[in-house]
Amino acid sequence: MKKVLATLIAIFSSIIVCAATPAQDSFFDNYVSQTWGAFGGLTGTTATDIIQTKDGFINIGTYEGLVRFDGVEFNTFKKTKDNGLSFVSVRNVIQDSKGDIWIGSNDEGLQQLSRNGNRTFTTKNGLPNNSVRALVEDKSGNIWVGTAAGVVYVTPDGHMMTPQFESGATAQGIIARALYCDTAGRIWLLTANERGLFLFSDGLFRMRPELEPFGSYFVTAITQDLKGKFYLALAENGIVTMNNGVVERIKSGTIIDRVPTMTMCATAQGTIWFGTEKGVVVQDGGEYFEYKDDILGSATINKIISDREGNIWLATDRNGIGKLTHGKFKMHRLGVTVNSLSEDKSGAIWAGTDSGMMFYDGESFKENELVAATKGIRIRDIHRTRNDDLLICCYTKPALIRYGKDGMRSWTTDDGLVGNKVRVAIEAANGDVYAGTTTGLSIIRKDGSIRNFRKADGLENEYIMALLQDSNGVIWIGTDGNGIYLMKDERILGHIDSEDGLAGNVIFKMTQDADGSYWICTGIGVSRIMNFNPEQSGKPVFGNICSENGLGTDSVFQILPESANLWYTSNHGIASAPMEDFLDVAAGKKEKVSAKYYNRNDGLDSDGPTSTARSIVDRHGRLWFTMVDGIAVYDPVRVTKNPVMPLVQIESVTVDNTTYTNLEDSIILKPGTKRIEIKFTGLSFDAPERIQFTHKLTHFEDEFSAPSPMRTLSYTNLSPGKHNFLVNAINGDGFVSEQAKAVLFVQKPHFYQMPIFWIVIFVTTIGSGAAVVYTKQRRMKLENIRLEKMVRQRTSELQLEKEKSDMLIRAILPDKIADELKDGIRSIGENFKDVTILFSDIVGFTKTSSGWSADDIVDALNDIFSRFDERARKCGIEKIKTIGDAYMAASGIPTPRKDHALIMAQFAKGMLEDIEEYNKTARIKFSIRIGMNCGPATAGVIGKTKFIYDVWGDTVNVASRMETAANTNSIRVSPSVYAHLEGSGIRFSPPIECDIKGKGLMTTYEIV
Repeated sequence: MKKVLATLIAIFSSIIVCAATPAQDSFFDNYVSQTWGAFGGLTGTTATDIIQTKDGFINIGTYEGLVRFDGVEFNTFKKTKDNGLSFVSVRNVIQDSKGDIWIGSNDEGLQQLSRNGNRTFTTKNGLPNNSVRALVEDKSGNIWVGTAAGVVYVTPDGHMMTPQFESGATAQGIIARALYCDTAGRIWLLTANERGLFLFSDGLFRMRPELEPFGSYFVTAITQDLKGKFYLALAENGIVTMNNGVVERIKSGTIIDRVPTMTMCATAQGTIWFGTEKGVVVQDGGEYFEYKDDILGSATINKIISDREGNIWLATDRNGIGKLTHGKFKMHRLGVTVNSLSEDKSGAIWAGTDSGMMFYDGESFKENELVAATKGIRIRDIHRTRNDDLLICCYTKPALIRYGKDGMRSWTTDDGLVGNKVRVAIEAANGDVYAGTTTGLSIIRKDGSIRNFRKADGLENEYIMALLQDSNGVIWIGTDGNGIYLMKDERILGHIDSEDGLAGNVIFKMTQDADGSYWICTGIGVSRIMNFNPEQSGKPVFGNICSENGLGTDSVFQILPESANLWYTSNHGIASAPMEDFLDVAAGKKEKVSAKYYNRNDGLDSDGPTSTARSIVDRHGRLWFTMVDGIAVYDPVRVTKNPVMPLVQIESVTVDNTTYTNLEDSIILKPGTKRIEIKFTGLSFDAPERIQFTHKLTHFEDEFSAPSPMRTLSYTNLSPGKHNFLVNAINGDGFVSEQAKAVLFVQKPHFYQMPIFWIVIFVTTIGSGAAVVYTKQRRMKLENIRLEKMVRQRTSELQLEKEKSDMLIRAILPDKIADELKDGIRSIGENFKDVTILFSDIVGFTKTSSGWSADDIVDALNDIFSRFDERARKCGIEKIKTIGDAYMAASGIPTPRKDHALIMAQFAKGMLEDIEEYNKTARIKFSIRIGMNCGPATAGVIGKTKFIYDVWGDTVNVASRMETAANTNSIRVSPSVYAHLEGSGIRFSPPIECDIKGKGLMTTYEIV
């Protein structure tokens, strides 16, 4: 066999081998692109301009208005009847040093959007033309405006000035193309006219003599790099640089040499981006790279900017906007499946692929004798020995190769190996080599002899998937379907499988951490074994983690520890979660891990890992992942270096039917305010879909909530006083906004909630009582005589009035409560151990009811709620109250009953029937959503006048949350309702995971 291998090496060494190495790295290899057009939420396909304002939003100029983007949602602003805006089509947009927004429109002039009031400039008040083509602010705070017929500037005090041009340079017919303020604070003007480059100095726009050698030229864009050198785009004549009066033409070898460049952007990282009529080019370290993309790479680029996080944004003429984000992963696209990786002592990376070995020296993939010898051979695993040799597992002859400083040798069945399909191999502490194959285990002793283990030798499953030697010297043998065998000194000590508590019997990978615990990756989750010595008696204790615990998958191929996180690979790709989460779930202290999956938006542009692959953490802490099409590298140090914290903004607050967007001042809530809805957003564009929020309302919640992706919250029935709402944003890397965004609510009390009211009541009562006693003493005799004469006459009248009063009280309060009031009980409050609470709400009531008169709305609500009231009476349900378009009812209150949940479920289904019947003939059609919850509650009468019977408690709050989580025309119930109704005949949907405010993730159901 050694002669065969030597011949093979000689053959491969004598020819030129074209290894499957990746193409030369490009600047754009680790950039991830996203685009948004008309079908992605953007208004229109043409983006004329793009900026990031100080609040973190991306603002896009379009022909349909100014679009504000937070990474998830687009909001368009343009002229309407009463919003104070004067533009429809936006051509330019800037934000000045004071924070004001300036909008240049196509044909509607210029508008300044300011907190101190908006202003509009047109030809009527000095603008040369209403078509604004360029905007810029100089160092003095002047706003320069380039139009289709000249240039002006607006001073900080609002005066419009017209600059002059030097003699010989005509200002007539000038069409501004761009305005630029350089690092010295000077203003440059680019026009659409021939030789249209001007610099404003000494009060005049002057032409630049440096470009005279070019004769007839058109300047289309200008910028400066970090050293102050100017870059000028000369349309089809390419790019020139200008530094200290010296002009040089750039020869980039890209499209900017022949295609007009329309915009340029110099970033804080030192790169210069060129947006052309046919795509994008970037200059980095003196080299030029052309972006190849079917969408952005073929569009005319109107504007390029770099945001606060270093993302590049592109505004295009027909493909909307694009974003280029530097991915967290660096991809080495090899065009072949990589199965295993290993790092040698020099720091070089060895990769075993479906087509042989590859060698990466830190700069590129290189050729050597091992790469040549294994060309075309499927490599399944690589193991580095103590002396830095490599054990290479092949799925065909030469089966197992050992490669090192002493050369190369191999073992096959011809040498006594149990099989030629070697799946995994390790070197034991005593120098023996254990080789796991698809047909058994071979031990290659140091003396060269081989001992094989198969079914007859105690290995019931001969397909070996994983090998591990632990700190006790025990060899762990993972099989494909029969769990783990334990071996020492070539003797099988025991066997572990799912009957012992192991998560699954298909073993992908095994590892032992620094604490001595074992982590077993199986086809049905991950098992952690603690405090276990295979040589001692006693069964291992397992802590299992699977999809139900938040992994997102059951088949986990491999786990890799990194700092405070555990990374794992699966069919769903690459994910990470805090190490503490894994330990707590395995120990039963926590239900779920907080897993974070990575995708193309993170630079992971790959079809994912395979179940057979082995990834590694190198000496620098970088994670190297084996993928079906190459290698993905994640450097946690680079990702977390100089992090940019996310921003958080509260976009609007809706109080009942009134929406507030100016949130600098406190919001005064009138007595009787029913519902407050708060909409907020996070500004981090690396991975906006992974932004989460924590929030707290003072005097309502004691702690910040658990992180949640929800961007809208609602509160009801706030107590009188000041309430401060605070919200933080957490980006995809776990960084929290530096300062919580806040809005202050001041809930005004009802008059009967004010202390003065009760003082007045007390004084009045005492005074009235004294006056009554005094009067009665003086008139007692006369009154007694008069009353005796009137008794018989009034008896019948009093009886009639009493009956009317009783009927009125019973219309307001439950019969039981009315009886108690009738008996003279004034303080009514009672605790109930188990009741069912129902909330319903009309979906989109504000939008649906807009355009209808008040009478129409009241008639419609009265019709619907009257149907509900009649059904409640028939079912024995207690209506509590209506809150605008919401309806609250209870079962088991005030009279307890065992079937309260069933009765309420039947009533809820009846409500859906009522709304369906109502919609058949109604002019205003509605949809509702219903929420139910069971549990303890407190009920009682509130108020002395206009009193109501109300219900409190956590059960009520959760019922309200169920209604908020419910789908349209559906009934969402909590686990307690499900438990009450299980086996009652009521049918439920499969469990639905919901993030419930104040409760976190909750399993809910819908009644079907």
